[in-house]
Amino acid sequence: MGYQGLIKAIGALKNHARIGWLIEGIPKSIAEDVAQHTFEASIYALVLSYEVLREGFKVSVDKALALTIIHDLGEAFVGDVVKFLKDYIGEVKEQAEIKAFKEFIRADYLLELYKEYVEGKTLEARIARIADMLATYVQAKRYYMQGFKDVERILVNTYNSILKSIERNIELKKPVQKILSSI
Repeated sequence: MGYQGLIKAIGALKNHARIGWLIEGIPKSIAEDVAQHTFEASIYALVLSYEVLREGFKVSVDKALALTIIHDLGEAFVGDVVKFLKDYIGEVKEQAEIKAFKEFIRADYLLELYKEYVEGKTLEARIARIADMLATYVQAKRYYMQGFKDVERILVNTYNSILKSIERNIELKKPVQKILSSI
């Protein structure tokens, strides 16, 4: 197995601005790319995982981090889509990303991680999902503070999604609230 597909995917994500920011008027020259988003989400996953451990819950920090690192890898092949479309086509996008993993990345262990993330059943997957939302929320807040007021919809919707998620995930409530209170 070669890693050409993986290397190409990483390169593509470093050059792919997140579409939601562009739609809300963020200039392409300063729009966050998918790789930047993934990096920030990964840091939040790391912090959340250790905070969950400190709260006395059992979690695999390595697994939560791995899930977060690969959560947007399929977007190199199917593109970044806005939340509206993601909600509308849901499983179709996920199935296309799974097919891309199989055809281009060809690493079963990465595919299994992606499937775990998509299913969202494990604590580690839920940490990765919330870390993804936190990264979006914090970036929206940054843009808003820079004067890009059109991101307010993303800011509010993402915040509400985070609150909804932590209500269903008691082990994440305090750690996420700690991060949100720091923003």
